[in-house]
Amino acid sequence: MVKLEKVNKYFNRRKPNQIHIINNTSLELEKTGLVAILGHSGSGKTTILNAIGGLDKVNKGKIFVNGKKITKRSSYVVDKIRNLNIGYIFQDYKLLDNLSVYENVAISLKMIGIKNKKEIEKRVKYVLEAVKMYRYRNRPARMLSGGEKQRVAIARAIVKNPSIVIADEPTGNLDSKNSLEIMNIIKALSKDKLVILVTHEIDLANFYASRIIKLQDGKIIEDYENKPKESLEYRLDNKLYLKDFQSKDTLNKNKINVDLYTNNENNEVNIELAIKDGNIYIKSKSQKIEVIDENSAIELVNEHYKKLDKSIYDDYDYNLEKIIDKRYKTKYTSIYGIMKSIINGFKRISNYTILRKILLIGFFASSMFIVYSVSNIAGTLDIKDTDFMVVDKNYLQVDMGNVNVENFLRYEQLENIDYILPGDSNISFKIKFDDYYQLSRYSFELSGSLVSIDTINQNDIVKGRLPEDNYEIVVDKRVIEHMVNSDSGMMRNMGIKSEEELLNKTISMNNMKDFVIVGIADTKALSIFTSREMFINLLNNSTKSDGLMGMYIPTSNEETESAVMDYNLYLDDIVITKGRLPENDYEVIVNKSNQYDMKLNKKIKTKVNNNELKVVGYYDSKSNIQAYLVNNNTVKYDVVNKSNGLMIYPKNKQDIINKFKNEYNLNVIDRYERDKENYLSKKEKSIRSSIIFATIILSISLIEIYLMMRSSFLSRIKEIGIYRAIGVKKADIYRMFLGEILVITTFSSMLGIILMAYILNGISNIPYVDRMFIINNKTVGISILIVYLFNIIIGLMPLHRVLKKTPAQILSRYDLE
Repeated sequence: MVKLEKVNKYFNRRKPNQIHIINNTSLELEKTGLVAILGHSGSGKTTILNAIGGLDKVNKGKIFVNGKKITKRSSYVVDKIRNLNIGYIFQDYKLLDNLSVYENVAISLKMIGIKNKKEIEKRVKYVLEAVKMYRYRNRPARMLSGGEKQRVAIARAIVKNPSIVIADEPTGNLDSKNSLEIMNIIKALSKDKLVILVTHEIDLANFYASRIIKLQDGKIIEDYENKPKESLEYRLDNKLYLKDFQSKDTLNKNKINVDLYTNNENNEVNIELAIKDGNIYIKSKSQKIEVIDENSAIELVNEHYKKLDKSIYDDYDYNLEKIIDKRYKTKYTSIYGIMKSIINGFKRISNYTILRKILLIGFFASSMFIVYSVSNIAGTLDIKDTDFMVVDKNYLQVDMGNVNVENFLRYEQLENIDYILPGDSNISFKIKFDDYYQLSRYSFELSGSLVSIDTINQNDIVKGRLPEDNYEIVVDKRVIEHMVNSDSGMMRNMGIKSEEELLNKTISMNNMKDFVIVGIADTKALSIFTSREMFINLLNNSTKSDGLMGMYIPTSNEETESAVMDYNLYLDDIVITKGRLPENDYEVIVNKSNQYDMKLNKKIKTKVNNNELKVVGYYDSKSNIQAYLVNNNTVKYDVVNKSNGLMIYPKNKQDIINKFKNEYNLNVIDRYERDKENYLSKKEKSIRSSIIFATIILSISLIEIYLMMRSSFLSRIKEIGIYRAIGVKKADIYRMFLGEILVITTFSSMLGIILMAYILNGISNIPYVDRMFIINNKTVGISILIVYLFNIIIGLMPLHRVLKKTPAQILSRYDLE
């Protein structure tokens, strides 16, 4: 039963071109019978059908289908009621061209929860046989004629055994023969179902309908019970009734008999007829010739035309109820799971035309550029500590002039300071490669920032071990890389390319015993780790480069003349000839050759921290050194006096920064932050340019994907409209498109991602280029995520906009986007 209560619908509402297409219409239709709705074009016939069938919404009023209200309800509820109660036959068939006849019909059963294959096969076979289309069950819908398509559309509408069948001008595109056959099927259905028929053919309505409703300007102007006529004057276009021709002539000659039927039309007929080897050849000079054989649609009937009577549909046998298995209850359900959608996506893509397959190359290329852009942006933004960090990241630098010793000693005692170094903490060792003849004449500089060995542990060591005495040191791998990769390239050219070759290598510093590199650390800074006891002597004796590019060219005398040195460094070289060792601050021992100029227990002109040194002894040297030998404290005061600025290794950075700024009014710099800031400042322009370029490439790639997705989608709007019109859930349509998008992305975009990742991984080993890109699991993963998410969003966004419309709105135009 269908009921309408004061239903109103407008097109272009509240606009100058407003049309009141359904005008305050009330109507009640019984459970069975064939109701024909008649009216001129634009009278509102199809709009009323769409409103009853849930394909369109109304502005006012109520509509009930089998007692269930479908107005002012969600699209899901309307779809559910429509699917379980109504079968819709469309004028233009609305078949899915990519599916077979069988699949087009079976889809209706799947939507109402019939999933048993045998039950589906039984029902589909019955309805296809009823409409004489079973033999075409495996034929794609696109290969059917108009009449055949309409038969399949009827089978799809009735296979789910609906209580209501809506037929919108089902004969509008058919010839007279197919029109009658379709009407006979519809009439048979109306015996136990309500069939609502819209047609322009008044004669057919009068012959078949049990009730006729006439519309004009959206209003019902007539509504009456129709007593079907006993006969129908309806000549079939494909039948020629020979006895109705006005004249008949017979030509008989030499066993050739020709019967000629004419209506005395004033037409001149000129025919040449030839018979050879049992074949007949006909040539007409003026008329078109159509041969009638067993395959022809035209039929010659040797009798008079007779009007059609009720027998043509009374004898039609259709009763789906007798074969239905009552155990299968109907329910509105999904027909596409994600896996099935993906499988269908594979099938659809495999059936793409050559042109659409070429379109996939666009997805392939776009995904390559997306990987390029993501890797480039990542490489540009990936500021590593190794890009800018020179000294240990914990160091604070105090910018000041010469350091006052008393202040230095006071700073050392502050609570949150681990240790302080005068100057910039940089030291240099000499390293020789006697194993290589070409390098035996040269010494190379091994330079870095001095750091206490107790700031690292074994976990920081990547090769070797921690020192066990004061003359064993650990160097950071960056120190070695810096030396090996210096601009001169000599070490690399000589085959020294890695830190392993420097492990356990002996290095030297003037005036001190040799040191051994026993460990390689990885702290990202140019650091050299030693015992704190060695700090002052290392700073005092650090080698300075006399050559170019880190190469040290030895001079004839490398010993420091008249330098202040720690006497502890020379205990194996000297013998006290008179006096004693300089155990107290500002005491000195000198070479015995100076005993006449520098009197014992007398001060000399050489000063440390503005204090003249007092001679307390003379020494004899095996190596004939001439240095002023003092205790370690005096050396420390001398180094402090000669240094500019301080390097502080704090226990609490912020506390020391605040203290030096607020209490001592000194400029304290966090070296890590300053070096990073300076690096970024220098790189800002290139970083910005790289990001802009990569972003443009990324945007172009995404726009290309958008245009391709949009182009693909626009060709599918009609298909979407058909799916919605036949009752497929919105969620199913989303899943169907999602499956196809995932397949396209996997087969085209993923190949592009993999290829570009392979290319970038190959060129990332090239110097300078390697800093432009980062190709790793993260960047590849981000690229994959961008491609999939963008494809899904761009693919489903227009679909979402379309699915917000009613099925009738979608079908009314295929260029919604």
